[in-house]
Amino acid sequence: MIKLLWIAIASLSFSLFASHIEIETIEIVGSLEDIKDVSGSASIVTEEELETYEYTDIHKILSNVPGVNFRPEEGYGLRPNISIRGTYSDRSGKITLMEDGVLIAPAPYAASSAYYFPTAGRISGVEVLKGPAAISQGPYTVGGAVNLLSTPIADENSGLINQELGEDGHSRTHIHYSYVGNNGAVLVESHAWESDGFDSIKGYSNNTGFDKDDLVLKFRLNSDTDAEVYQELNAKYQDSDELSGQTYVGLADADFRRDAHQRYGLTALDNMDNSHETTSLNYLVDFGDVELSATMYDNDFARNWFKVDKIDNGNIYGHGNGINNIIAAANAGEATAIAILRGTNVDPVEIKLKNNNRAYTNEGTDLKLRYSTDNQTLTMGYRDTEDSEDRFQVYATTPWLGGKLGSLVVGSDPGYSSNNRLTTAEATAFYVNEEVYFGDLTLNLGFRSEEWTIVQERYVDAARSAINIEKGYPKVLSDNDNSLMGFGAIYDMNDTTQLFFGFHEGFTPTGGGADPEQADNIEMGVRYTNDSTYMEAVYFDTDYQNMFGECTASGGATGSCEIGDSFNAGEASISGIELVVQTEMVSTSGVKYPFSVVYTSTDAEFDNTFDSDFWGSVTAGMEIPDLPDSQLALQAGFETQNGLSGNATLYSYGSTCSVASCASGTEVDSYRVIDASLTKTMNEDLDVYMVISNITDETDVIARAPKNGARAQMPRSFIVGIRYRL
Repeated sequence: MIKLLWIAIASLSFSLFASHIEIETIEIVGSLEDIKDVSGSASIVTEEELETYEYTDIHKILSNVPGVNFRPEEGYGLRPNISIRGTYSDRSGKITLMEDGVLIAPAPYAASSAYYFPTAGRISGVEVLKGPAAISQGPYTVGGAVNLLSTPIADENSGLINQELGEDGHSRTHIHYSYVGNNGAVLVESHAWESDGFDSIKGYSNNTGFDKDDLVLKFRLNSDTDAEVYQELNAKYQDSDELSGQTYVGLADADFRRDAHQRYGLTALDNMDNSHETTSLNYLVDFGDVELSATMYDNDFARNWFKVDKIDNGNIYGHGNGINNIIAAANAGEATAIAILRGTNVDPVEIKLKNNNRAYTNEGTDLKLRYSTDNQTLTMGYRDTEDSEDRFQVYATTPWLGGKLGSLVVGSDPGYSSNNRLTTAEATAFYVNEEVYFGDLTLNLGFRSEEWTIVQERYVDAARSAINIEKGYPKVLSDNDNSLMGFGAIYDMNDTTQLFFGFHEGFTPTGGGADPEQADNIEMGVRYTNDSTYMEAVYFDTDYQNMFGECTASGGATGSCEIGDSFNAGEASISGIELVVQTEMVSTSGVKYPFSVVYTSTDAEFDNTFDSDFWGSVTAGMEIPDLPDSQLALQAGFETQNGLSGNATLYSYGSTCSVASCASGTEVDSYRVIDASLTKTMNEDLDVYMVISNITDETDVIARAPKNGARAQMPRSFIVGIRYRL
């Protein structure tokens, strides 16, 4: 129904174009100036900031936001692992992910791990909400929310052509154009991005890169801007496809030291194939003091990651046949494991690959009311959501001998197993937020209530002729509700300085057997703003009454836990400091010298003792894994009056481990990387730029997940590009 309405609107809108109208973008925070009015911490990465490096890796973009951590994976940011204030980063499953204010994770309740993430190269801005401000953007309210802003419809007929070329077959073409009239507007956008990859596969010439294409269409119908009651109807359609030669298998330490950018030949067939489609309709009516908004959305995502799952070695060296065990054995010096990985084994072994084939749906309705006066702003919202994850995963096998894979043998379709299942979720959420203004003091009170039910069905055969009732299916994995509250205060000491404080309860919905995650969160900070300088210092403290973990392959799960199961880890404590300094000096000749520092220090540990197949054996006081103790982005640049500008940024990431016990082969030492860019503005329409990433060509280990193996950052790379404004 949404798609039919969208087509009708698109057809009608073309007949209404005439002249200029200002088009608003779908934002939560708004502008940099609006941050001062947010009760709690919030950050914005603007379009101008994104143009500095033209980053396509969301990890690099968010390195410039305090309080945001991440675990890199394949070097391009295709599969982000994002954390806010210490939430577990795996597949960004514990933060609220949105595009234009709409939930964008494939199945936010049924399967929150975000194997889909919007292409960062087409994004025009990023908003990050933390603290009490995150209550309205659930369901994941412990850490906060990331809202990606798509390219807005311009306020006049205009567009952009951005073309990049670079090493390793890098090519990126970004084109969009807005056509604007009195009572309507349209945007057409295309983003094509590809690379051959920077890794090679031992014994094979296979491409380790990717090919990713996006299409976005937007339409808007609106009343006259001077209408007594302003109305607006927006439609958005987005479609993307990706093919990438990515793998879960990293390198044993000795092989990493030999060649950090060579993959094992046994991963030559590993490949990700996915597609995503989203449609949304938004209706807005503005009565002046009262504004009403209603959004209907539908997201569909399908992916098949065909990749090495196990090595059927018959446990000949006393370890299990999972990749984690093989790499651990190789790191311990086990000759058989080393030989298997390198392809020098004298006896054939069977490589077991799996079609990690899954289809996701996410649809819902989002209603919002805002009432504003000189003394207060009241916001109320309601969301009804249904989502699902459908797994139908088939194994295949092939012999491995002499460094070559044999013929592929496709296994039988799954009968009853975890590979043949459907998980569905229904959820409703209501929130209210009240801001009251008392001169220099602003008080904020927020409340959120959420109900959700998650049900799983497992079938007896590939045809899905019946549900396996003998095993107790369908099973209710979760049937819960939760309410939370938060409050904040902002005090304007003078025209430049603010103090702010906030407290909020946070929770994370879960299925798979664990109780919902709950935590109390406190933050306090100070902001300073003048014409050329912005500074912010924040202290935050998160006290988990119940942290939970989920058994995932991407998180490096081992042992007997079944993928999708969750478990309680009990109490945990996370605290830290966030610092931001942004300033600009101007020489007597008019040259500008911008400078910024973004720093986060985090102290995170478990408060109880337990054993798990996910985090390993945990003793109270152990540090929470995959969470660096510090993160720094130090940037300096120049901008001349003749259109030449340049920037250099040092990124520094503290040490961590992939498991709590920090056993041998799980360490990720601190590392640094330097990027630089140079831009020449030729005229008001044309920019020419170049970007050098990882100038010093560092090859540090940046991650040990998925599947425990070591992974290196992208080597030194060089791109050149042009931006031509239409």
